[in-house]
Amino acid sequence: MIAVLVALAALIVVLVVALAQSRTSGCGVAAPAVNLPSELRTLGGYDQAFDPVADPRSILDASVTAASALHSDLAGAAADGLVREAASGGATHDAIVVPLSVPAATTGQRRVVGLVAWLLDCSGRAYYDDVRDVLRTDPSVLPSTFPTVDRATAAARLGIASPRLVYRGTPFDAVWLDPSGGRSVAAGLP
Repeated sequence: MIAVLVALAALIVVLVVALAQSRTSGCGVAAPAVNLPSELRTLGGYDQAFDPVADPRSILDASVTAASALHSDLAGAAADGLVREAASGGATHDAIVVPLSVPAATTGQRRVVGLVAWLLDCSGRAYYDDVRDVLRTDPSVLPSTFPTVDRATAAARLGIASPRLVYRGTPFDAVWLDPSGGRSVAAGLP
């Protein structure tokens, strides 16, 4: 009888430990490594995590400040919201991309001139990753949105209801993915 009680107690301990572990994030990926340019180290605050859910304004403001500090031609651009991307194909961290735009001189229509990428840890906190200056890559082809292909268009092209926005190498080069079939449609910049 004592042996049965000891075995039962051991089983209860094992179940409690398993339950406690399943309530943690279960994410085996380390927090993103932050490798800041000297301009952002001088500004300060970019070596910490931002909370895009509880305080999205902070990450939007930090994106504008980082882009302006690293690329003077992006000064005056405004943040257009947060675009969440899932990691895929070797990428280990989900990401958030903040498109930066300015109004076109002739039409007034907003054009994306820069992108700021943030990598997410297992709890959803965002860490600065990189800035892409679209004006320097090809100023003649400035999209009006990022991603350049919207979810509805991607769904129609893929013939599915719910494509996922993912990236494989860099968050700036996203694709809409058919999760069941693996087919994709480019979503990033041209």
